[in-house]
Amino acid sequence: MAKSKARQSASPQRPAANSGEADARKVDDIEQGLATLPEVTEDVVDEVPPVERETGTVTVTRLKNLFDQVKQQGEIYKRAREKLSEKAADLNAKDLEVNEQQAALDKRETELAAAEKDLEAKRMAAKAGFVDELRATTKEVSDKIDAMLIDAAMWGAEGKAKALAATAAEQERLAAERAQLDSEWESLRKRQADVRVLEAEVSSTMEFLKAREASLDSLVQRRVEIEITTIRDELEDTKAQLQAKLERVARKDSEVRQLRNELARFGDDPDGLKRRIEELSEELRIKKDELARRPPEDEVSELRSKALRVTDAENEAAHWRSRYDQIDSQLRRYLVNVGELEVLRDERDALASQRQTLRQAIAQQKSDWEELQAKESSTKVFPACSDYDEDRALAREMVGRDVDTLADLVDEIRNRMATNPATSFYYSETDVRLFLAGLASSRLHLLQGISGTGKTSLPREFFKALAGDDAVQIVEVQAGWRDKDDLFGYYNAFEKRFAESEFTKSLYRALLPANADRPMVIVLDEMNLAHPEQYFSVMLSLLENSTTGQGYLNLLTSEIPHLPKMFEGPRLPLPRNVWFVGTANHDETTVAFADKTYDRAHVQVLPATYAPFQAHHQGQTDPVSFDALDQAFTTAKLEYAKEVTKVKDFLRSSMREEFEKFGVGWGNRLERQIDRFVPVVLDGGGDLTEAVDHLVATKLVRKLEDRFGVRPEDLDALAETIELHWDQLESSSRPSKTLEALRNESKKLRGGFGS
Repeated sequence: MAKSKARQSASPQRPAANSGEADARKVDDIEQGLATLPEVTEDVVDEVPPVERETGTVTVTRLKNLFDQVKQQGEIYKRAREKLSEKAADLNAKDLEVNEQQAALDKRETELAAAEKDLEAKRMAAKAGFVDELRATTKEVSDKIDAMLIDAAMWGAEGKAKALAATAAEQERLAAERAQLDSEWESLRKRQADVRVLEAEVSSTMEFLKAREASLDSLVQRRVEIEITTIRDELEDTKAQLQAKLERVARKDSEVRQLRNELARFGDDPDGLKRRIEELSEELRIKKDELARRPPEDEVSELRSKALRVTDAENEAAHWRSRYDQIDSQLRRYLVNVGELEVLRDERDALASQRQTLRQAIAQQKSDWEELQAKESSTKVFPACSDYDEDRALAREMVGRDVDTLADLVDEIRNRMATNPATSFYYSETDVRLFLAGLASSRLHLLQGISGTGKTSLPREFFKALAGDDAVQIVEVQAGWRDKDDLFGYYNAFEKRFAESEFTKSLYRALLPANADRPMVIVLDEMNLAHPEQYFSVMLSLLENSTTGQGYLNLLTSEIPHLPKMFEGPRLPLPRNVWFVGTANHDETTVAFADKTYDRAHVQVLPATYAPFQAHHQGQTDPVSFDALDQAFTTAKLEYAKEVTKVKDFLRSSMREEFEKFGVGWGNRLERQIDRFVPVVLDGGGDLTEAVDHLVATKLVRKLEDRFGVRPEDLDALAETIELHWDQLESSSRPSKTLEALRNESKKLRGGFGS
């Protein structure tokens, strides 16, 4: 009997009532209170005339703001109710767990009762015989039963303590929630009173405005009549002034026609005209050199005058020939004096000799002109590129150094940029590592950020530290660029020469032996001043297709003589050791990049400021070999193949479905970029979160900016889902870039960053 009582005291007590019922009743009270709020919608507020009206301290703007605040409080109430429902569900789950423990205890009690019955049967058998053996067995069984009772009592007490502790904790949290809901309910009641007061004030304001509008109508009617009279008077004056202006316009049109004629003479491209003037100046210098070797100007003018005189002499000779015939006939008829005839013959011979001299001079001038034309046709088609072929410094092959590890390379470049004797640039290790990984994943980079963040300095100083000063070329993009000729240059058929741009000359220099194994960069400063999809379209296509083979620039329509050495017919090979970095500001003077440009490029947003750090001088060293750098990228790709597979699986399983809800997806291009980007980040000292966070923020979240139909609550839910699933990467850090981008876009959709 005592053992039975012990078993009863060991069983845990269940909760007498569910504390979630009181919270449910509280929620119902709050809903009933909200139902009593007057229905104030935007349509009601918009009935107020759109004029600046204010009575006392009440304004239409303030009423709208209060209406928005009431809606926000309603959203807060909904979220609080959802949390309360979740906690009630948790409490019910814990109640089920306690019930299961109670069932287990009941099962143990049943086992103990069965054991007692077995013991009683054995005792009865002991009375009949085998007393000593049964006593030993009975004692052993009794000891086991006592041990089981002690275990059951301890287990029941422990389960009861856990259940009581869990119940107490839940009750404390529910009490805190109740207090918060009470304060929110009180706040809502106060806002309800404020709204009712504002309704009364708005009603009085509407009556005042109606009276004011009636008085304004009569006042406006009188003013309109006065204005009509005034306008009629002014109309007559305006007609006279218009006639005078028409006369001035006619004169201006005449001047414009004259200017257009002048413009037609000089061309409508000032920059082209300037280049043409420079080319003509150079041609003039050459002509002057040639003229210096020719006879003096007075002799040339004398020859020209003689040529005119020859023509006149020929005409005169014809005249005199006819005259001679007349005279000869007259001499025959009239027997003219023989002496006069001899004089005429001498004059004829002199004129014939002079004509022969002039013919020889004309033939010499023609020969000189043909020689000059032959010289012009033999000039260099690409003057600067042909001069590079003759430069001995560019003809010497460069031997670059190897790359030990990418982590050491990141540290070296970062310290070299910070210890530059001219200017120090303190870039963070993450930004330098991401820039290096971008070189592995794409040959086109887009650097964004506010003005003054070092968008141009980062690629310039990075490649100077990597491969020397000769590795950098900066091209300033102009707002008027429209096609590829603005970027590459153009062929002048009249001069038989190509007007080379700095972009084309930089590509050619990269092909020469001194630079063929040197990593080089062309920085397109302010790339979005014009549309990159127009003037850079050829390069976008080449960079996309050159991953599978050699790319070529078709600068000429057909092959012509005297081309530079590196040309393959009319085509210029695209150097594989050149990267293209475009810097971009976003303001009213720039244009937006298209998605196809973003997708092909490595995008990086630079922070506003950088923190200085203790840098170490690296000393002088040889440029890094391009082949060695490319081999380091390939080695990292092979070493971190498993991590790349993990990233792809993570994006497919956890991210694809979430982003497809917004119409955002990805294909093979992003897969190829992941293959080379993620390994370089890891080999450079970063982790998976740093690599994947950058890719998701710049490749996927960026496409949600200003996207039609996206709601702020959807972005908040996406941020929570990403943060929840991020543990699958087995990384201790969080996706800060992705979450910050989503939350900033959500704030903007809710009313701007300043709201």
